[in-house]
Amino acid sequence: MTLLKKLQWSFGLLLFFFVLPVIAGQLPFNKQASTPIKEPEDKQVVFAATNLPEQSALEQTKEETKNQAKEETKDQTKEETKNQTQDQTQDPFKVLLLFTHSQESYQPMVKAVSGKAAYYDEKTNIYNLKDTISKHFSMNGIQTDVLDVDVMKELKLKGKSFPDSYNFVRPYLAKRLQEQSYDLVIDFHRDSAKKNATTITHNNESYARIAIVIGAEHKNYRWNTAYAESLSATMNEIVPKISRGVISKSGDNVDGRYNQDLTKEMILIEIGGIDNTEEELNRTIAVIGKAISKSFNTGNK
Repeated sequence: MTLLKKLQWSFGLLLFFFVLPVIAGQLPFNKQASTPIKEPEDKQVVFAATNLPEQSALEQTKEETKNQAKEETKDQTKEETKNQTQDQTQDPFKVLLLFTHSQESYQPMVKAVSGKAAYYDEKTNIYNLKDTISKHFSMNGIQTDVLDVDVMKELKLKGKSFPDSYNFVRPYLAKRLQEQSYDLVIDFHRDSAKKNATTITHNNESYARIAIVIGAEHKNYRWNTAYAESLSATMNEIVPKISRGVISKSGDNVDGRYNQDLTKEMILIEIGGIDNTEEELNRTIAVIGKAISKSFNTGNK
């Protein structure tokens, strides 16, 4: 081999090794290797304590609970406002007082004023208790009116006698009941019984006992009796045995009506007897006021 051929052969080998990598890069099976690798893109990842459906349900439940609480509060406020309005607009329990035997008196009270012992008196008598009764009733939420007629004084002026009392006061009472309505009408009297029958001691305090009289000879008898029995029972709950009970009267030598036929809500109360003191009467009047409030739901708290 000549020198020229050796040089040509060497140059051919060098060219082959130089071109070979270029040719290999163009072949199909090596395409992937020659493709540049893309760097992964940065993505923002959000981490949550729960998945989206559960989170949505939880938020919805919270919102519904919140709304329900608001509605309940609103309803409660409306109910309280309604009750307050009813309390403010509710008519008071109204009682009418009358004193058919207006000059019946209590011996200790008359004696303290005039020094004389008397069971009837023109000035110091049961009719003068009207202000004390009204005061105690008012303290128990009871509105009180008085049939302002001194019956026994008027009887004397007109030349009539004691047995005419109920017939005399009747037109006055009938007129008042036509003009106004009352929840209860009470005709107050004083019993003629002595101290041992008309006095009771409770917690070291003495009280004038009461008796409730109902006329049994008229259509309202059962209604009047129901009112009387309710009041009597409640008084005995407050002070045991302060009430001597309900007495029904009919027959000869009694009135039998006591004008209770004019209204279903009328009773006659004999408070104390001829020997009871002013202090004993005042304590009992306070009990009557409390008992009316409890028995007939006057709205007083």
